[in-house]
Amino acid sequence: MNTNNLRSSAARAVLIAAAVIGFAALPACRTVVVDNNANTLGEVKLGELQVFANHDFETVYKAAKAGIADRKLFLTQDDKKYVEAELKARDSVDTLIVVKIKEVAKDRTSVKVRYGVTGDVPNAQALYNEIAKRY
Repeated sequence: MNTNNLRSSAARAVLIAAAVIGFAALPACRTVVVDNNANTLGEVKLGELQVFANHDFETVYKAAKAGIADRKLFLTQDDKKYVEAELKARDSVDTLIVVKIKEVAKDRTSVKVRYGVTGDVPNAQALYNEIAKRY
């Protein structure tokens, strides 16, 4: 039996176990207050803020485009389909911002905001508040 194969498979098993334990220790989901005035709650999952808006898709889509413009973000991609859209923008330091909008039911739309690769939650909340002002 080759001892090098045993050592590499044992090392691989240890690395996998460490990765699983490491990911289990990270908070995967948390609830945040997005807007104190309207008592709006959102969830942050792995750096992405998700809020459900009680409005139709078209209203939320237009509000998102206006909110991005008012935050002085540069819109780089606008991929709109029938009941879903993905808006990509950049800020002044070239941080990638992704806003995903999807109608999940009549007058119920999911809005997901990821600000940066790792997910800057305060900036995502500020952008969402700017969007929510418009609907």
